[in-house]
Amino acid sequence: MEAIMPNLFNRLIIPLLIFSTFFSSCSTKPPLIIGFSAELTGRNGELGVGLRNGVQMAVDEINAAGGIDGQKIQLLVEDDFGTPQGAKAADTKLIDAGAIAIIGHLTSDQTIEGYEITEARGVVLLSATASTSLLTEKKDHFFRTVASTDTMGNGFASYIFSKKRITQIAIICDQDNATYSEPLVRAFKETYTGLGGSVAIEVKYSAASSPDFSFLIENLRETGVNSVLIVASPYDTAMIAQTISLGNWSPSLFTSSWALGEVLIQNGGNTVENMETVIAYDTNDPSPELAQFKSTYEMNFNAPSIFTSMEGYETMHLLAEALLNTHGSADGLPEALIEVQNFEGLTGLISLDSYGDVVRPLFIQKVIDGKFETIEKLDLMR
Repeated sequence: MEAIMPNLFNRLIIPLLIFSTFFSSCSTKPPLIIGFSAELTGRNGELGVGLRNGVQMAVDEINAAGGIDGQKIQLLVEDDFGTPQGAKAADTKLIDAGAIAIIGHLTSDQTIEGYEITEARGVVLLSATASTSLLTEKKDHFFRTVASTDTMGNGFASYIFSKKRITQIAIICDQDNATYSEPLVRAFKETYTGLGGSVAIEVKYSAASSPDFSFLIENLRETGVNSVLIVASPYDTAMIAQTISLGNWSPSLFTSSWALGEVLIQNGGNTVENMETVIAYDTNDPSPELAQFKSTYEMNFNAPSIFTSMEGYETMHLLAEALLNTHGSADGLPEALIEVQNFEGLTGLISLDSYGDVVRPLFIQKVIDGKFETIEKLDLMR
């Protein structure tokens, strides 16, 4: 087999090729079931579909190379619909179907809900995107390849205050994804005010209630600030930026990584130009591996890859390497995941700490000419 990315995941592909040859006659082996659960329809559907596609790409590569100890991976996919009930139902269904690990969920709120199910049943829940700090430093079955909200909030606050020299800011955040937005905002405020900055106002809203953004924005504007941090979905962030622009107000705009997605650009247009965000994944890294991934993804799915697809792809490959060490067994999988150190991802090395939280750098991206461009790497590691 010709690997899609020649120098990437050699530690995974070479053993798989050996196992493929050795077990070529063992076609009766049952599949190794891996579950996937995320919001595939609804407000965050674009991000969830990208995540699923990236995971599926990795599964296809692994299976083409022979699977795990000659055992092919079967990916079972469930839509959690972006609701607490949906997350619990999806994970329950996947575990009942025999999933030995689940990749998911997209948002922190659904991850917290799914966590109740997976932890109670002793199944690994591995997230590529959920960054809530409510699950940090816990000895459990939860692991992730994305930086925590504390890490991103602290890093972004330092950047805005020290590098941008902005000493006052207003914050507007969607409380429907509270397990993400609240820890992020709390960490941001603690660091920002600790450095000498001030938060003029913090406005919370519920996206589910179809809020009047013009009224909320007017509350921000009345404080006299010229900088706004938006913590919301891609669509809502675009709507907030549009509302600000329609009011003939032009503050500096910042947003969280939650807002990243083509929906932000498509709906925000010129109103999101120069908006900046902090990310735990550099989608513009110049590595040939990432370039090849983007090309193959677009060919497979007839759409450009986004950060969730890249993170999902890496996360599935990391899980596969851990499964090689357990010979496809769920027994010892938590320990095996932690033992996978300096894993070669698409943009650099990935390691998990003793609690299963990722260790990797942060980046600042800016919307320039309708594209997310990486402008700085933060010298900050969790």
